[in-house]
Parts: sequence; C-alpha cells; structure tokens
Amino acid sequence: MLLMKSFCSLWRHRVIVFVVFLVFPWIQGWCAETWFAIPSPKSHGEVRFDYRCPARTNVATGVLLLVPGYNGSGKQMLNAAWSRFADECGLILLAPTFKTTAEEIRNRQGYYYPEAWSGAVVEQALSDLAKKERVNADKILIFGFSAGAHFAHRFALWNPKRVKAFVASSAGWWDPPSRQLANVPALIMCGEKDERFGATRTFMEEGLRLDLPLIWRSYHGVGHEITSAMQRMAEVFLRHYAANTEDEPVAGDLQTYRFVPMKEANTIPSAVRIILPSRAIAEIWSKEK
Repeated sequence: MLLMKSFCSLWRHRVIVFVVFLVFPWIQGWCAETWFAIPSPKSHGEVRFDYRCPARTNVATGVLLLVPGYNGSGKQMLNAAWSRFADECGLILLAPTFKTTAEEIRNRQGYYYPEAWSGAVVEQALSDLAKKERVNADKILIFGFSAGAHFAHRFALWNPKRVKAFVASSAGWWDPPSRQLANVPALIMCGEKDERFGATRTFMEEGLRLDLPLIWRSYHGVGHEITSAMQRMAEVFLRHYAANTEDEPVAGDLQTYRFVPMKEANTIPSAVRIILPSRAIAEIWSKEK
C-alpha cells in the first residue's frame, strides 16, 4: 500500500511537471517580444516594428506606440519600466525603428513628418498588429522622446482621430498646435537645462492659448533625458487614458505646481492655470520636481 501511494504521488508530480512544460512555453510565446517589418516608400526600405504583448492576460485593451530618439532602436524601448507599465494596463507595446538623414529632415521628408511617409507606415503596422493580436488599434496612446516627440505631436496633428492621448518630451522644434488637437489630451515635458526647452515651452504656451487639453511639466536641473520622475509622470498620464476613467478634474498652477479643486480654480491666475484630468495625475505633477 505504501509503495502504491508513493507511485501515485510520483505519477501526479510527473503529470504536473508535464503540463507546466507543455503550457508555459505557449504562454511565454504569446507574451514574448517579437517583431515584423513594414515596407516604406522611396528609399527607406523596411521599417522594423518590435512589439510586446502584456503578461497575465490574453486580451490586450489597447496599444501604446513608443517612439525612440533619433534613429533609435524600437526594441530598446521595450524596457523593464515600459513592460511593467504595459502589464499593469493590459497594453501592447509597439515600437518602430525609423531611419532618416539630416537632409531628409531639412526637406520635411524624414520620419519626423508623418505626412511624408512614416504616418502611413505606422498605420499599416497598426492594422497588421490588430489582425495578429486581435487588439483594437483604432485609437492609440503615444510616447515620444526627442525625435520621438517630433513624430508624436505631428502624428497627432496629422491624424488626430487615431490618437487617444500622447506624451511628447523635448523635441527640438515643433509644428504649430491647432484646434485639430481639441480632443487629443497631451502631456508636454522638457528638462530646464535642455537646449530644446524654449521651443517645447512655446508649443505648450501656444496650445494653451487655443484652449487645447495640454499638461505642461518642466524639470529643474534636467538636461536632454528622461528621468525617473518624468517616466512616472508619463505613466500616470497614460494610465488615466488607458483606463478610460472619468475622474474629477482639478486646476493646476504652472508657476507653483500646486493644485486646487475646480471650485477654487479662480484662485489661480488664468495665464498660468491648466486643467489636470484627475487627482492622481495632479499629485505626481505636483510632487515630482
């Protein structure tokens, strides 16, 4: 009898191990990073798109497009911080590896300018991704740093109906904001030691004069980089729109970074007043120096 119990216990153990080894690779395969390529027009060849599905779920709720700095690697954007965030929000991360030259940029033919060719390539990538992973990619979130910010804000201007919300940090120059962005929330950031600070702030000020739903955040002593504080700010902003929540907005003061309930909004001068869509966003916006 004892021998029989030992045999049954050993058999059950082997069955469990077999099931784990059979099922786990399938789970990992679905969640693993992978990539595909989209042909681009003219002499740009193929554009590689790396993407990563969220862990712990087989139904993604949306897509976050991560656009790196100048000619940067999309694969490197799928780092631990963004992967953790995507897992928490159930998002697929999609990151292009664009290539361009200074001459193309001067002629508005580089990927900085979606109307030239990169916008169509991204839209084809979103269409292919939607079919591959059965995700709704009709309206996406975008994060772009430096050259990525060039693409992010121009893509939103070029096709605002495709963008749920975007973060653009530290572009060197900006196309003027327009009322096309009236329904596209945006977080605009820059380090105060970054030579791109003036141009970035000007875009924000022009957008606020148009009553666009922009949030501005600058960072004292920060150069051309994304700090942990800026990462947290981007995450709390994108999380709000990924979840499609409708929280009680608050009013923020661009000079002091204090915030008050909307009923006290008049205590902040209109020239430096912005609307923050949730208290959670306001708390990070206020605390992260």
